[in-house]
Amino acid sequence: MGAIIGLMITCFAAVGVYKLFTQSDFRKSLFGEFAASPIETTFIFALCACMLLFFWGVFIPALGTIKIPFMGKRYELWAVAGIASLVGFAIMVFYTWLKTPRSR
Repeated sequence: MGAIIGLMITCFAAVGVYKLFTQSDFRKSLFGEFAASPIETTFIFALCACMLLFFWGVFIPALGTIKIPFMGKRYELWAVAGIASLVGFAIMVFYTWLKTPRSR
């Protein structure tokens, strides 16, 4: 199940990059979305990148052996990306919860 979701995210990213370079109206809509909310758009791009790095780091051994120094220790790239994905998802859920109107 995780492999199917990872492949879907990869295909979405590939189609998005292809459309970015081939369709001017799609490019304008992406840049318009970025201009409207640059922090949220950058956060979502970074979250998707971490999810892709986690998925491909688990399934491709060459990506899984890359070590990232963090606070005096060395962690694998896929592990750092997985933790960043979980933290990013938690931040996204909390931010969405804060934005929803609540009754008093």
